[in-house]
Amino acid sequence: MISRRQFIRTAAQLGIATGLYPSLVRGQASLPERAIPNSGERVPIIALGTYRTFDVSPTSAALAPLRRVTETFMEHGGRVVDSSPQYGPSEAAFGDVLRQIPNAPDLFVATKVATEGREAGIRQMEASPRKMAVDSIDLMQIHNLRDWRTHLPTLRAWKAEGTIRYLGISASRETLYDEYIAIMRNEPLDFIQINYSVAERRSEEVILPLALERNIAVLINRPFVAGALFPYVRDRSLPDWAADFDCRSWAQFFLKYVLGHPAVTAVIQATTDIEHLLDNMAAAYGRMPDEATRTRMAGLIGLTGRPPWD
Repeated sequence: MISRRQFIRTAAQLGIATGLYPSLVRGQASLPERAIPNSGERVPIIALGTYRTFDVSPTSAALAPLRRVTETFMEHGGRVVDSSPQYGPSEAAFGDVLRQIPNAPDLFVATKVATEGREAGIRQMEASPRKMAVDSIDLMQIHNLRDWRTHLPTLRAWKAEGTIRYLGISASRETLYDEYIAIMRNEPLDFIQINYSVAERRSEEVILPLALERNIAVLINRPFVAGALFPYVRDRSLPDWAADFDCRSWAQFFLKYVLGHPAVTAVIQATTDIEHLLDNMAAAYGRMPDEATRTRMAGLIGLTGRPPWD
């Protein structure tokens, strides 16, 4: 089995500059995009997450690898960044990194409100663009539905005023799904963010089809189940048929499974390792698995019900 590091190094050594990954090997600032259903605006399909990775102290040593990853992400066409006040100092750490990057591209910045009460929510949301070193937030999400009945009217007002451009809700726990689905059915939303992977597939049942029906854009979190999928396949070989959808590593296998679903707008990955980042971004290129292939992929991994790491 070729590892993530081996794939990137071999590609560089062989000078592979044609075919599947032109952005990665030619330095072109391009990345495949998909449309936000209710506006038509297009965004790149691989996003940069800040959960855990940007939860660091504002020191040069801690920020240096984050700057390298962020610069590389942007150099290869990455523009969508997702954060939350719930992720410790991640918003501020991203802002510290962004201030160090000259001529950064225009970003699509998503973050969240993650507190109780209207005034506390407003204070938190007003602080986010300052922390993240951007003029405004493109997408504001209600983190894990926390006090959503209070925050949703504020988000609607802010969108009408132009303070934010899009609003949405987020979740990463199945215990929230019933309430999450009810909100999707009864409230106008621009985006949802939900956990989804080859091992956590319950959102396929109602949430993703409902997003298609309601013209809601979808951001996916936990495509690697917070890294738990990699140890599970460490001693397993990538199947030969993965080449049929231009897949060259397990990371790409997991990401292409997610990106193969028609409801998905972009998938959020997070890393401090540039080689892993490039491997992840390579999943955006080439063919995507069709539904029959995705069923085969899920069968190969063989995780049904509650995964063994829960």
